[in-house]
Amino acid sequence: MATRSHKLHGNTRAINLTNAMQQQMQMHKNNNGNNNNNDKNNYKKSKIKHSSSRATTATATTTTTTTRQKCFESLSSYHVHAVALILALTLALAPSCCDAFQLDGSQNSFAQFRKWYTGLNGSLELEFKTEQPNGLVLYTDDGGTYDFFELKLVEGALRLRYNLGGGAQIITVGRELHDGHWHKVQVLRNDEQTSLAVDGVTQSRSTKGKEFQFGKFATNSDIYVGGMPNWYSTKLALLALPSVIFEPRFRGAIRNLVYADQPGGLNRRQEMKQPRDIKCGDGPCDHGENKLNEKVSRGPRGSNTTDACERHDPCQHGGICISTDSGPICECRNLEYDGQYCEKEKAPSEATFRGTQFLSYDLGQTGAEPIVSAQDAITLYFRTRQPNGLLFYTGHGTDYLNLALRDGGVSLTMGLANGKQEMHIKPSKVRFDDHQWHKVTVHRRIQEISSITSFCRLVTVVDDVYTDHSHIAGKFTMLSSSRVYVGGAVNPRALLGARVHNNFVGCLRKVEFSADTLLLNLIDLAKSGSKLIQVAGNVEYQCPIGDPQDPVTFTTRESHLVLPPWETGKQSSISFKFRTKEPNGLIIMATGSKQPRAKNAVLFAIELLNGHIYIHLDLGSGAAKVRASRRRVDDGDWHDLILRRNGRDAKVSVDGVWNDFRTPGDGTILELDGHMYVGGTGPAYNSVAWPSAIWTATLRQGFVGCLRDLVLSGKAIDIAAFARLQDSASVKPSCHVQANVCTGNPCLNGGTCIEGWNRPICDCSATLYGGPTCGRESATLAFNGSQHMTAWLGNGQGTKTQTEELILRFKTSRPSGLLLLTSAESNSPDRLEIALVAGRIRASVRLSDREKNLLAGQSVLNDNNWHTIRFSRRASNLRLQVDGAPPVRGMLSETILGRHSTMDIRSIHLGGLFHAEEEIQMTSTMPNFVGQMQGFTFNGERYIDIVKNLGPELSALPSATFKLTARFVNSPPGNPYHAATFRSKHSYVGLPMLKAYSSISVDFRFKTVEPNGLLLFNGGRRNDFVSIELVNGHIHYTFDLGDGPITMRDKSRIHMNDNRWHQVSISRPGPKTHTLTVDDSFEIVTLTGNSMHLELAGILYIGGVFKDMYAKLPASISSRSGFEGCLASLDLGDTSPSLTSDAVVPSSLVVTGCEGPTKCSQNACANRGVCVQQWNAYACECDMTSYTGPTCYDESIAYEFGNNKGIIQYTFPENTQADTEEDNLALGFITTKSDAVLLRIESATTQDYMELEIVEGNIFMVYNIGTRDLPLGEIGTKVNDNTYHVVRFTRVGGNGTLQLDDYNVQTLSPQGHQSTVFNTMANIQVGGKFSRTGRNRIDRPFAGVIAGLSVNKLRILDLAVERDPHITIRGDVQLVTGVLDRNDLQRMQQTPASGYPGAIDDLIFSGAGSGCRGDDEDECTPPFESGSGDDLITPVYVPPTKQTTTSQNVSTDKNNNGTERACDDEDCVHGSGDYGETTEQFTSTSTAKIIETNNEIISTTDGSSRRTEVAVTTEQQHTTSTAVAKTELQTNTPREIATTTSGTIYSPRQTTTQFSPPTTTTQRITTTTTTTTTTTQATPPPEIRSTVTEHDTTTYDIVHVFSGGNGDKHGEDENLNIYNGEHTLTPDERPLPPAIPPYEPESGVPPYYPAIPPPQPPYGNNNYRPKGKGGRINSIEEERTAMIIGIVAGILIAVVLVFILVFWLKSYGDRGYKPESEKATAYGSHNPNAALLGSTGSKGSYPRQSHHQQSSQQSLTNGHNMGSSGGNGSMMGNMGYGGMGTSMAVGNVDGRPQMAGLVQPKPKKRDSKDVKEWYV
Repeated sequence: MATRSHKLHGNTRAINLTNAMQQQMQMHKNNNGNNNNNDKNNYKKSKIKHSSSRATTATATTTTTTTRQKCFESLSSYHVHAVALILALTLALAPSCCDAFQLDGSQNSFAQFRKWYTGLNGSLELEFKTEQPNGLVLYTDDGGTYDFFELKLVEGALRLRYNLGGGAQIITVGRELHDGHWHKVQVLRNDEQTSLAVDGVTQSRSTKGKEFQFGKFATNSDIYVGGMPNWYSTKLALLALPSVIFEPRFRGAIRNLVYADQPGGLNRRQEMKQPRDIKCGDGPCDHGENKLNEKVSRGPRGSNTTDACERHDPCQHGGICISTDSGPICECRNLEYDGQYCEKEKAPSEATFRGTQFLSYDLGQTGAEPIVSAQDAITLYFRTRQPNGLLFYTGHGTDYLNLALRDGGVSLTMGLANGKQEMHIKPSKVRFDDHQWHKVTVHRRIQEISSITSFCRLVTVVDDVYTDHSHIAGKFTMLSSSRVYVGGAVNPRALLGARVHNNFVGCLRKVEFSADTLLLNLIDLAKSGSKLIQVAGNVEYQCPIGDPQDPVTFTTRESHLVLPPWETGKQSSISFKFRTKEPNGLIIMATGSKQPRAKNAVLFAIELLNGHIYIHLDLGSGAAKVRASRRRVDDGDWHDLILRRNGRDAKVSVDGVWNDFRTPGDGTILELDGHMYVGGTGPAYNSVAWPSAIWTATLRQGFVGCLRDLVLSGKAIDIAAFARLQDSASVKPSCHVQANVCTGNPCLNGGTCIEGWNRPICDCSATLYGGPTCGRESATLAFNGSQHMTAWLGNGQGTKTQTEELILRFKTSRPSGLLLLTSAESNSPDRLEIALVAGRIRASVRLSDREKNLLAGQSVLNDNNWHTIRFSRRASNLRLQVDGAPPVRGMLSETILGRHSTMDIRSIHLGGLFHAEEEIQMTSTMPNFVGQMQGFTFNGERYIDIVKNLGPELSALPSATFKLTARFVNSPPGNPYHAATFRSKHSYVGLPMLKAYSSISVDFRFKTVEPNGLLLFNGGRRNDFVSIELVNGHIHYTFDLGDGPITMRDKSRIHMNDNRWHQVSISRPGPKTHTLTVDDSFEIVTLTGNSMHLELAGILYIGGVFKDMYAKLPASISSRSGFEGCLASLDLGDTSPSLTSDAVVPSSLVVTGCEGPTKCSQNACANRGVCVQQWNAYACECDMTSYTGPTCYDESIAYEFGNNKGIIQYTFPENTQADTEEDNLALGFITTKSDAVLLRIESATTQDYMELEIVEGNIFMVYNIGTRDLPLGEIGTKVNDNTYHVVRFTRVGGNGTLQLDDYNVQTLSPQGHQSTVFNTMANIQVGGKFSRTGRNRIDRPFAGVIAGLSVNKLRILDLAVERDPHITIRGDVQLVTGVLDRNDLQRMQQTPASGYPGAIDDLIFSGAGSGCRGDDEDECTPPFESGSGDDLITPVYVPPTKQTTTSQNVSTDKNNNGTERACDDEDCVHGSGDYGETTEQFTSTSTAKIIETNNEIISTTDGSSRRTEVAVTTEQQHTTSTAVAKTELQTNTPREIATTTSGTIYSPRQTTTQFSPPTTTTQRITTTTTTTTTTTQATPPPEIRSTVTEHDTTTYDIVHVFSGGNGDKHGEDENLNIYNGEHTLTPDERPLPPAIPPYEPESGVPPYYPAIPPPQPPYGNNNYRPKGKGGRINSIEEERTAMIIGIVAGILIAVVLVFILVFWLKSYGDRGYKPESEKATAYGSHNPNAALLGSTGSKGSYPRQSHHQQSSQQSLTNGHNMGSSGGNGSMMGNMGYGGMGTSMAVGNVDGRPQMAGLVQPKPKKRDSKDVKEWYV
């Protein structure tokens, strides 16, 4: 008995509702019993999904689930004592709240319901929940005619497609509906209108025509939910939309399906049909499998039963595990796998087409609707030899897409809404008709631009490498497909967009057509006999594995294939076809062992020599060499060769011309036990001793050309298969001809181009250069007569040759010298000597007792110019040529092949003959050579170049050992050739696969300023790859042959990113030897592994790879970006490709030529960003700026921390908790708090920490890395001024630096032993720090804005925006934008009114008497010049706003206990004249009447009993000789405050004050307010500016200026509090002021009040330096000078005051006080200088003497003219009425007479810090 764990199998899964309810009741009883937990768990393990209705669907794999049990369990858990009632309620409520059936989305999953009676206004509702983005939700139609409704999910959106006879309509609603939540769907009909609503969002469409009935109810189909029954696959004619059968099935839950199922019936909740009610088409379904369903267990499993799938899920490749009593079984969802556990990969669906076969479907023939989609894709694989043929066609009406092969490339044409597009992918030197598998993907996607215009993007990709894309714009909304052709058509040229007239001939595999959610595998459908697909002709659904007719092309001299030994005997035969244009090359060679009685080793070979075919055959008793061709065969045409032998007799035919021959001796059997080499012998280092009779093997000349139809003794050999498995880069499994390869002369520097087989052959022997195109400088050796170079061949064993060929270039001024000499064994006289004799070249050859001398050169060759020698020997034929002169020929004697023509060569000597061990010159008839040599090539080996590449490791090769005493000449490098510029790190080009199977040779030059970048990469099979990259300015060469990656690095002392050309060469001179040369740095490595071949695949990437590929690169490659710079002189083996014209994958960012880098300029990066030089541009590093963007100008991510505390925490992942020796931190911030923690970094394992904090308004960094706390701060500038500040901190070991804005850098270098490492950085806290008592409390929270935080290049706030899982945000924190551009910054900021009892709202005051209302302060006239001084200072209330934005020049301080700290005397002296900050603090006990006018609240006073707090700060421009401060208007936007003024009329003897109605004006000033204090910064010209802010204190001192007329108390009071000092004086602390006589002005003349320029403030030992307008810092000398002047001025003023006091007492001591009215007139309550006078007190508060009195008097020392008259009169005028701050008014308050200035003296209280900082 099988029980399903996740899904249920079988055609019917009907479970009666009664059974389901009984199971729930039983479960409830069990849960209340003793076995509650066990039974409940066992029930869950069974995972049987029950139906929610009376009967479930009768489908094959519908899995229906009820959630009644969950509802019941949920309810019963809360009502344990009412089980019966809960059960009843659960069962009653379940149908409406908890019912749902589950669809598992398997191949047979669906649910079937009764027909839907739509009528003309019917409706259908349902709810669904899924996590799959695609799936068929619901379908019904009219029985296969026209009408249908299809509801499906497409990429998370719900799409309704329907047809009511007037054509199909589409409605799409919603997005990301696969979120696992319930969504409600409604389909509503109203005549021609049809609507789709999803979660309340509705879209509608109208149907064309006059008939809107949905089919006929009697013949309409049932409603299918989640999928369609499989029986429809054979009866597609019953579907109005046949494509619905191929839609992916819905996987998820459905509930509450509601509609009317009878004409005239009401909408009701539908139940699934029972199996007995279901019909399959015209007849009943086979319900034989229903019996299987009865075996399914409906109850809980026994306690001893366990879920096999939970124990072990064996299913692979996405298979679904199903638990049964016999064990788990797997349902393979992935159609590409099968087997018991889905472990077997299915054979791909493929078919063979021979020109008359094709596949097709045409939905229009049956009247069915076409397949429509917003996007579609065609994917297929093809293999063919034919250059032309139709691959795929789809279309509907005039829209089409035609995919074909044309001229060996992929051609695509598309037409859509009168727009046409065409593309042809045919890379350079690449063809797709090579009988190899190629993949083609075509993707179309429509995007709607507007209601009438859409955009269709078309992308075609071949082999995942070659790409082309285009687009069409037009009036279309969907892609339609009503017919498809695969592999051909009846008349392919008649198809729209046809570019070829042939059907496809070859193999197709996995032809898939997808349209949105629909996926059709057309070959699979045809193979399975689907009624949708029509098959024309006899299609074979398989492709031949191999074809002996497949040709291969050997592309290089070293390319070859190794075949198994050829089984021969007495009789054998061989035949093949070949074609080439090159005259020499070894085609086939096989050897056998020498038999005991045999004369020679067995040999069979076929070679092409001088354009003719030669056969070598040796049966062991003697060799035969036969020329088989009568004419040259190097003409590029195909030629046939057949050889048959029987014993010693053989005959050979070339192109039908036979030639018989016979082998010597008595041998008759050809026993070849060695491998057969086809195409050549491989690289030069192969240690095989090739027979000397095979001249092409001796000369290392492999066959370059095409070969096919190889048959050995009647057995066809698929050589193309061997090519694919071996050297697929050098041996191409195809054959194509490229003509005129020498067009344009690709050879450089005077090289001669020779037409090869699809390649140019450059003869560089007459040039100073080498390489494939004569572009690389030849290595040059210098000889001084005692130097030489010696090469021992065959690892000291020597070699025997019948042919030699050498090239040597030299220059000398000596007439004679030994150039070259070969030596043999001591008992052999064989030698070859090349010498300069009397200015001519002599070649001497000695073989045994035969000798021949050749003399060449018609002129003197010792002219110190370069000359070229060419010498060759073919047996006894000699040839010598010097430069371009005619060659000189000669013969040793008669030509005798065999040992008489074989030369024994053991060593080769250049420049002289020396004893190998003793290094002494040996006896020679010729003097040693003095001069230079280069380009020495002997039998295909360039020995001088090999020696240079080996560096000091001259014994690293198995084939040769070298000795060198001559020196290399460092000739200047030539000009780079084939240069290209990679303009971006994201650019790259693709070249054909690197030929590196047995050997590798890569040379190039580069220059760049970038330290990192991938230069070259070619992946391979398994783990093989090769790469060259630039890492930190050095070259890394990494490769893997299968034994693990090996990395070689240059050891140059310089970095290569210095914008200079550098030469890189990598080579493999031996089978296990690899070298890397970078300029003069040489590295060599010898491998120990067994892997000999580098098996690459794909293309060679130059300059980088595509973006998504970096993550897939081998771990040993560190590059994650491409190369940016110039790359030139690229030589890859025997080719020198151009990176632009020869690229198979070109790039628009790679251009020809070398473009110089763009230089960094001084102002390239804003805000102190670091300019980083790149090749084609520059980049700005903004990590230490708090800004972002390409030039560090844009605002970074910013978060605002509110007053209710908040914090952002980043927790490092465990694997990234690094130990740091250096730390770099930067951020920008705005705040008004004087004490807060901005950031804290903690360690996970130690007490190490770093904490950036604000202490008393100054920024500090405190860090501890294991020794002690190290504080570092900027105490010269306050940062709690609501201004944007940037702080930068750097730590290196124990040393630290901190810089605020543009101020001086503060450094800390602690003494003594210090730890240097911050251990295990664990978390970063931003906006405060967590309390030690727990993480729920935040200590010292920050309030304000933090932006652009960077910690060691980690952008914490950016991660917070991206919702990084390691980020935690708590409390009052929110993302803000436009921090520096917000409108709030254009006006003065106000903090909200305090919520504490007794606190008053904030007030803003204007400067009285300034008379300036313009935006420009320069427009304003100073008060002492023209001001009337009659403005009433009226407070203006600004509504509270949240403190969120920046503001200028505000300073706020708090002491350690959190209360307001009174500013120091040094910081807060008024009238100092400095451009520093003036901090004022205001307190009051009075209340204010608030009047709202024009959205501004104006506070006025009415009666003497009401008071208004007024603060006036008199400021005047002050300049020094050392610095001129910039005005704030030059750098900051002026703020606006509201002011209210009233006019005042004066009379000489009596005062009558008239008040005009309050009016509100706007004045732009540069004052800002904060939550605690107010700082006013002076700007020229002098203005009176006032601000006031709220305090935490509730006791306030008032200084009144009382004005009234005739003793009446209706005059307005102005409560003035000028605060300057460490704390506010209480009434008991006020000192008694001196008596000053009043001033009586002349009759009719108003009093004159000159302005008093403020003095320079002294500075204490707190090192506080106020910030000037331009951000300058005052020097210490200036501060000391100002302090001395202030002290002296204070002393002088004190002396003058004493003098005046004595004089006044003496002169006016007997006079009484004036009445109050006269005093008011005399002092002028509306006087602009009233702020310096004081006022009467009221309600028990005594007037006090303002500290500003002393400050104002200090201004006398500044040297300004204080009045119009000099002497004491001027002094008296200033101090008595304009400058003295003493109030003499008397008032009657609370029945007690009060006198201004009478204050009881009391000692002043100071804390320790105040005492320390106070000195005046």
